[in-house]
Amino acid sequence: MTKTDKKKVDCAVALSYALEAKVPIITASGKGLTAKKIKEAAERNGIKIVKNDTLANILIHHEIGSCIPEYTYKAVAAIFAFLLKKD
Repeated sequence: MTKTDKKKVDCAVALSYALEAKVPIITASGKGLTAKKIKEAAERNGIKIVKNDTLANILIHHEIGSCIPEYTYKAVAAIFAFLLKKD
């Protein structure tokens, strides 16, 4: 089986950001059924969902409650800026 033949596993990562924290925090993450439940909870609570598989696949390897890694700041900032413009 080649890399392109592997079935892509759905994953989800939830972030929160408070000015006093200075850096977004990973508040939930999971794959498969857990990812589906995270997305459903977000929808039920009116939380916006942005699809970015590359970023999700990076952040899923970090612990819940941890700050996002520095090398993802620019990508996460772009998402937050996009979400703020939509409001």
